[in-house]
Amino acid sequence: MSKLSLSKKSIQIIKSITNSTYLDFIGLIIVITASIALGYHNTEYKFTFQGKNYVFFLGYVSIVNTGLSMIGNRLVTKKNNIGNFLATCNTFLSGSIDYLLGNVGAILTYPVSFVANYLVFNTWKKNRVLRSVDFIFYRNIVLGFFFSLVLNYIAFKYLSEKEIDWKLFFAIAIPAGITFGGTFNTARMYPDNWFMWQFYNITKLIQNLLMMNIANVAKYSFYFFNAIIGYITWNDDRKKALK
Repeated sequence: MSKLSLSKKSIQIIKSITNSTYLDFIGLIIVITASIALGYHNTEYKFTFQGKNYVFFLGYVSIVNTGLSMIGNRLVTKKNNIGNFLATCNTFLSGSIDYLLGNVGAILTYPVSFVANYLVFNTWKKNRVLRSVDFIFYRNIVLGFFFSLVLNYIAFKYLSEKEIDWKLFFAIAIPAGITFGGTFNTARMYPDNWFMWQFYNITKLIQNLLMMNIANVAKYSFYFFNAIIGYITWNDDRKKALK
C-alpha cells in the first residue's frame, strides 16, 4: 500500500471520508446489527448469591461494549484522544465479559491491554507526532506476542483445571499478541501500524467466512475498510508534517 499512487484529489476525498461523522454512525449500525444477528443480546450469566439464583443479562452489556469499541476505533482513526479513553473503558468491559464466558486467560491478558490503552491515552495528551517505522515499532510487536504467549500459557496451564487445548490456546494467544503489539505502537502513532490491525481483520474475515458467519464478516469488512482509509490519511498527514 505504501507504493500506491493516489492523486491529491483522491487523497482529499479519502481523508474527508475518514474524518466523517456519517461513517461513525454507519460503523455503529453495522456492529450493533451484527451483534443482534448473532444473538449476543440473548447471552445470560447465571449465578447464585446467598442461596438465591440470579440472571445477569450479559448480552446487552456486550452490545454496549461492541458499540464503544467501534466508536473508540473511529475516533482513534480521526486522531481524537477520546477514542483511546473509550478503548481503555472498553478493555475493562471486554475482559470482564470474556472471563465470565470462560476465557481464563482474560484475568492476566486484559490488565495488560487496559494499562497499554491508558498509556496510549496519556501519551497522546502530551504528544501526537506521526512517526516512521523504526526499531521500537518492531520491538513492540515482539513484546506484544511475548506477553500474550507467556500470560496465556500461565492461564491455560495453572488457572484452568483442564488440559491445554493448543488449538484454543493459539486461537486466543495470536490475536491477543497482535492486539498488544498494535496497542503499544498506537502510542507512537505509526501510520504503518494500521497494517497490524489489518492483519487482525483479515484473520477474522477468513475465520468467519469459513464459518459462514455473515454478521461478523460484515463487521470485520468495515474494520478492514477503516484500516485502509486510516493508513492513507495518517500516511499523508505524516508526509505533510515532514515537509
